[in-house]
Amino acid sequence: MSTYEIMEMIDGQPCFEEPLQDILATCKEGGALKVLSPLENHTDRQRRWYKGVALVELAKNGDSVQWWDHELKKHCDGLALLKKEILLTDNGTPLGRLTIKGVGKRKMTAFINRILEVSMDKKLNLGWPTIPPPDPELRS
Repeated sequence: MSTYEIMEMIDGQPCFEEPLQDILATCKEGGALKVLSPLENHTDRQRRWYKGVALVELAKNGDSVQWWDHELKKHCDGLALLKKEILLTDNGTPLGRLTIKGVGKRKMTAFINRILEVSMDKKLNLGWPTIPPPDPELRS
């Protein structure tokens, strides 16, 4: 999903770097636009770094993205920082899991910083591959 920053508001309408017609031309038929506040945009970018950079880089060694997602949540204070989501299995049994959906800026920032701390901590000796850090603004 592409992101376009609003450059300014004129008469209550957003103005982008590109003309709106060009942006709409790149959308798939039946697609939608979602307008994010600056805070929502910040946390959206943090989530995209987690899913698109951290998990993908870690999974390059052969383990699955799902396995790394579980490992990061287990070793990086996931219980304290992330939201608990209850899902029902096919037979109706409740199943709990941790998710980054709906997690705010402060907790996502703490989670990202913890991921980077744990991945570089030689004392833990977890042997994790190097994870490229996000833009500094996503860590503050």
